[in-house]
Amino acid sequence: MNRTTLLSLCVAASLVACTERTSSPAAGVDSGVAAPVAPAAPGKGQTPSPAPSTESQGAGSPDAAVPGSATAEAANADSGVGEYTGAPAAEKGTCSAASLSPRAAPASPALPAPVESMRQRIIAAAVACDYTALNTLADENGKAVRFTFGDGTDAGEYWRAAEKLGNPELARIVQVLNLPYAKQDNLYFWPAVHVTGATSDKDWAALKGVYPDEEIAGMKDQGSYLGLRVGITPEGDWQIAVAGD
Repeated sequence: MNRTTLLSLCVAASLVACTERTSSPAAGVDSGVAAPVAPAAPGKGQTPSPAPSTESQGAGSPDAAVPGSATAEAANADSGVGEYTGAPAAEKGTCSAASLSPRAAPASPALPAPVESMRQRIIAAAVACDYTALNTLADENGKAVRFTFGDGTDAGEYWRAAEKLGNPELARIVQVLNLPYAKQDNLYFWPAVHVTGATSDKDWAALKGVYPDEEIAGMKDQGSYLGLRVGITPEGDWQIAVAGD
């Protein structure tokens, strides 16, 4: 190889080396431009990662339960008051008789049907705290029931006012109507001791829970029952629900 040819090859080699160094910066040297990174292709047997979800989780999910909503809490069912008087369930629990059973205890001996029907409906209305129903029953087969020795004319309002003062009038009506009864003239009376007189410890013991022990002791000392008595005619006319002498 002659000298001219060799010199040409050296020059060409130098140009190639310079060109490669200029176009490809060395590793670790910041060129000022972020080079795009191509996504790596999944290898054989690998599953591509799923794309991130943009849907919000938890409360935003259509299946999330919202406390207090119709889907999270069912409406309160009627407590059964309407079965007896038609009073709304919301009124239940607003009087002294609300925790008592609306079912009358069996009477012994059996009562005439009109009397038993009235007794059961009075108990149910009292347990339902339904003063309007009680007034309706009082006038159903006759004139208004005697509920006081005063000048009152509205039994329901009288009992409502008494209950607000803490006097368990409706509870006593229910409790008395579940005690033994006795007939005097044209009236069936509860409790029986109003007619027969409370002459024994057993008679007074039957009144336990209707009145406080000290009140029962006071009546016992006087020798007569002065508490609430309820009177119904054989035709089912509710005439009396009064206490006192």
